[in-house]
Amino acid sequence: MRIDTGYSGVPLPNRKQGRPVSGASSASRASSGQSSESPERGEFDPYLAALHDIPEVRADVVEEVRQRLNRGDFLSREAAEQTAEAILSDLASFIGQ
Repeated sequence: MRIDTGYSGVPLPNRKQGRPVSGASSASRASSGQSSESPERGEFDPYLAALHDIPEVRADVVEEVRQRLNRGDFLSREAAEQTAEAILSDLASFIGQ
């Protein structure tokens, strides 16, 4: 992997700024067990496929839930019972019952 120390883009928000990283020497790669070789072709395919399975974040749904939380809609006995039922149902399906 090549690290470009000349990056001048905007840093991601809420991320700590560290010191610039320079390329590792062959001695440090050898001592850390890292190889300078590229990963096998297809080695990352399962991970890339899993990325496609991540559902889209829907801002409208997030905002609706945020408003319901602020109103206290989930602070009732009925909401607690529904949550418990959903957790137990999910657990039962997970263990195969």
